[in-house]
Parts: sequence; C-alpha cells; structure tokens
Amino acid sequence: MNATHILLVHRILDGAEHRDLPLWLGGGWAIDARLGRVTRKHQDIDLTFPGERRDEFEALLASLGGRVTEEMDYGFLADVDGALLDCEPAQWNGRAYELEGVPEGSCPDAAEGVLGGRAVRCNSWDAILWDYFHYAAEVGRAEWPDRHVASYRLACAAVGVAKVEGLRAAFAQQQPER
Repeated sequence: MNATHILLVHRILDGAEHRDLPLWLGGGWAIDARLGRVTRKHQDIDLTFPGERRDEFEALLASLGGRVTEEMDYGFLADVDGALLDCEPAQWNGRAYELEGVPEGSCPDAAEGVLGGRAVRCNSWDAILWDYFHYAAEVGRAEWPDRHVASYRLACAAVGVAKVEGLRAAFAQQQPER
C-alpha cells in the first residue's frame, strides 16, 4: 500500500505542477516526508489544496481516474485508484496559504519534506500537531489506533516538548469550551 501511495502522490504532484497548483501533504504522510522516511503503513493520503481552486483540484483528480466520494465539514474525501484521499482547503491570506484556525505558516511555500526521493510540500509541524489536538478533543488518546499514537509521538519528538506544550496551550486558549 505505501509504495502505491507514494507513486500516486507523485502522479498527483506531477499533475499539480503542470497546472501550477500548489499542494501540501498532511497527516501521516507529511510526518514521514518531513522525517525523510516511511515510518508506518498508511491508510489514506491527506492533501491540502488552495480553496479557491477546488474545481481545478477536482479536475486533476478526475484526470487520474479519481472522484469525490464524500463531502466533509472541513473539505472532502476522494478516491483515486482505490486510494482514499482526505482533502482540506487552505485559504489565501494575501501572503500565503493557511489552514483555517491553525497557527500561521501551516502551508509553507517551500518543499520541506522528501517522499520517494522527491521533494514535497508538507503542512507545518504546528499544523500537524494542531490536527492531533483536535483529534484528542474528539477521541480519547486511550482509544487512538496504534498508528496515530506512533505518528503523534514522532511529531512531538521532531519539535520537542517545549514546542508541543506551547502549541497545546495555544490550542486550549482557542478552544475554551473543550
């Protein structure tokens, strides 16, 4: 599955480059790309795309035989060749693309990861951890699948305890009802 996902990511990024459409890996694949190694078996591919260019992004997926399978409150799910894509829009703020409600710098312009020998854009470590904080607010950590526990630990180790604690405190301030 991982080798198939990596090839698919490369196909998607090739098509995106042809359209001058920036895309960012998110979730577990972003962690792996930022670390420069595959750390676990993946079940999906998280992608961030420019929100105002959703039609172009969907056309790219369709050109690869893909289709949107479900609308979500944060974006949509799609299928390309049997691979699940979890797609979330970023918004242009006049300087950069950003994920909504996430610390600034969530979608860096530079390729900050490597996947299958290819430099790739990834969501920032802050955005990756922010996503885990949301997940923890919905699902108790004791109920997390082993793959999420392992990936969260890798992300925490990559940025350090002080950074994680600072981000967690900022998240708690932004989410007072939790």
